[in-house]
Amino acid sequence: MEAPNVSLGLDVGGSHVTANVVDMSFTGERSLSMVRKEIDSFGAASEIVAAIADCIMEALAGREPVAGIGIAFPGPFNYAKGICTVLHVGGKFERMFGLHLGQALKDATGMPDTAFRFFNDAHCFAIGAYARNRLESKRTVFLTLGSGFGSSFMENGALVTHHNALPGSGAFYNEPFGESIADDYFSTRWFHHAYKQATGQASKDVRELAEMDSEVSKGIFHEFGANLGRFLLPWLKKFGCDELVIGGNIAKAGHLFLNALENQLKPLDCKVRVVLCDDTEACILTGAACLANREGEASDNAVESTDPAFDTGLLVERLRHEKTAAIDGFEVRSWEFVRQKLHAALTAAGRNVLWYDIDACLKTPAADERHLGDGFHSLDDQKMRVLRPDTSADLCIVYGTGAALCGWEGKLVNLDSDLEMKPVC
Repeated sequence: MEAPNVSLGLDVGGSHVTANVVDMSFTGERSLSMVRKEIDSFGAASEIVAAIADCIMEALAGREPVAGIGIAFPGPFNYAKGICTVLHVGGKFERMFGLHLGQALKDATGMPDTAFRFFNDAHCFAIGAYARNRLESKRTVFLTLGSGFGSSFMENGALVTHHNALPGSGAFYNEPFGESIADDYFSTRWFHHAYKQATGQASKDVRELAEMDSEVSKGIFHEFGANLGRFLLPWLKKFGCDELVIGGNIAKAGHLFLNALENQLKPLDCKVRVVLCDDTEACILTGAACLANREGEASDNAVESTDPAFDTGLLVERLRHEKTAAIDGFEVRSWEFVRQKLHAALTAAGRNVLWYDIDACLKTPAADERHLGDGFHSLDDQKMRVLRPDTSADLCIVYGTGAALCGWEGKLVNLDSDLEMKPVC
């Protein structure tokens, strides 16, 4: 049977989640029929999962199966594994820290065989904006200006995450500018600070500031545009950018800072076309759906492992009456293989599990590159204090090498010694 040519795109934000089914055979701009649900990003993990799942189910109601589900999620996030690692962004999503969100959504939607894939929201914006605006630029820089300073890059229509002309992190937000970093200057925080500094009054949001149409507000937007141009000038020149696409809520006031921005970019050898994008959300949804469709099915198959087999029945018995548990072991080569196998057994036994990856607590962000020899010494004490189970859930399990150190109450299982290990036949 031929695979469906439609995918579902989701955009998860701090106050809402939006979904839309996208036909992959269609190119260009069109209006989207969106489903939007409110979300409490400060809520419990199970509440957030339920809100996202409800949005998915409503968007798919009465439709044919989709090829995949692409989810644009703000960082930090382990996009490859589907693990939420959001931390220090005002408390948003912190009660999901370490959660295997991909597995949780498969369970909550009753769609275990559907591919759930996660992507950086700035990357989704770039893919969607390029397609919807029928761009043909060779080297394109995309910015999303809102609560944070998002950025992404394309070369001949393909995403670029590593390039000798771009920041080593693959993004602008953490690059030095002024007295701190770019994220402090090109986000809504800067407007709040600038207005307070200019008037001594409580800060205004960007839309209200734009509607003031006063000398103060005009000066603030002019300064913002000039700062943005000064920051971008050396990067655009080095990258050879020929098109700059700006989205996000601040872009809706682009007419107030565009001239100041373009004046700062005049020293460039070649003129850069600036595109103000007023359909950022539609671009993100389109991009998420497109990326989900492109990824292929390899990452969705159960991973293979050379790990010894273990008695899943015994483990199910040990966890039958538990609310929380930790599963540890130094000899495990593929924790995802172990997790999938245990999840199937526990689900068959009627337990609904939320899984938490101890690797979210690594001191370095490169969780997938950790070597077994590093052991628990590479875990961050502060992150482990944030990694907490959802007390309203049926069963929460933290898993991985070092999981025993998380301090959760409940059953501790060590796969190296507690269970009978048998070679895989």
